[in-house]
Amino acid sequence: MTMNKKQILDSWKKLQKEVNQFVKNKDVVELQKSVKKLATSAQKDLTNLIDKDVAKVRSKIKKEATQLERKIEKVINDEIKKAKKFVDGQKKELNKIQTKLEKIVPAKTAKKKATKKKVAKKATKKKVAKKATKKKVTSTKKKVATKPRKKAVAKK
Repeated sequence: MTMNKKQILDSWKKLQKEVNQFVKNKDVVELQKSVKKLATSAQKDLTNLIDKDVAKVRSKIKKEATQLERKIEKVINDEIKKAKKFVDGQKKELNKIQTKLEKIVPAKTAKKKATKKKVAKKATKKKVAKKATKKKVTSTKKKVATKPRKKAVAKK
C-alpha cells in the first residue's frame, strides 16, 4: 500500500518535470498526450488501491460484526441465567413463607371455627323462638289475603 503511494508521488514528480521541460520546449501537443497517459495510469492505480481497501474494510466490518454478535449473545445469556437464579431464589423464599403461613392459619381458623359454632348455636335458639311468633302472625294474614289473581293480558 505504501509502495503504491510512493509510485503515485514519483509519477507526479515526473509529470512536473516533463511539464516543465515541455513548457521550455513549447511542445504543447506532446504535453497533453503525456498528461492524459499519466492521468489514466494514476486513475488505474487509485482504483486498484481503493478496491483493495474497500475489500479489506468490508472484511474487517464483517469480522467485527460477528464478534459483537457473539459478545452480545454471551452477555444476554449471562443476564438470563442471573435472572433465572433470582427468580428461583424468590420462589424458594415464597414457598418458605407459604409454609409458615399455612402453619399459622390453620391454628387460627380452628379457634375461629370453635367460637363461631358457639355463636351459631345461640343464634339458632333465638331464631326458633322468633319463628314461632312469626308463624302465628303470618297464618292469620294468609286467611285474609287469599284472593284469586287475574292473568295479565298482552296488548297488541
